[in-house]
Amino acid sequence: MSRIQVRDGFLVLMAALWCADESGVLPIFLLAAAVHECGHLFVIRLSGGTVHALCLTACGAVLRCSLPPSPFSRAAICLAGPAASFALTALANPLGAYRLAGASALLGLFNLLPVPPLDGGMALRHLADGRFTRLLNGIAGVSVLVLLAGGVLLWRAGGGGWMAFVSAAIAVRNCRIHGRGQKG
Repeated sequence: MSRIQVRDGFLVLMAALWCADESGVLPIFLLAAAVHECGHLFVIRLSGGTVHALCLTACGAVLRCSLPPSPFSRAAICLAGPAASFALTALANPLGAYRLAGASALLGLFNLLPVPPLDGGMALRHLADGRFTRLLNGIAGVSVLVLLAGGVLLWRAGGGGWMAFVSAAIAVRNCRIHGRGQKG
């Protein structure tokens, strides 16, 4: 990998989360996220791809890389992050690192949602190889609506609005990508 880029939004997000993190889970989530990204990096290298940069943004980590042409290899790369997350969960749980196991499981499950740019959505896009675009867009739209509804219900029940915020951010990003006619 030639370089790591850190965007201003990532720094602002980390500062805000650090100030709001009363229970000390931010470092645990950052470790879980690092293991998740290492899963992607490992399978990119294994499949003959090349990583050019890792960009840390307010919406997460983005790998800029040259991928192998096979849709199956590309899907495997997408699914390697959640697989690494679940492997960390399986290792951390018996060791009594329950917060790390939970954070890693949550990260893996969230990334399997069938919504681009998340790993599950991107894996489906690669496997579909340009087909079923309307179906995949419909699945992504329904998933975002379910997330948004769940977030609103949690917020109304006093659980905070984080899920509604995350789903709204994903929805806005998807609208921007598909509104410009880009493949997502």
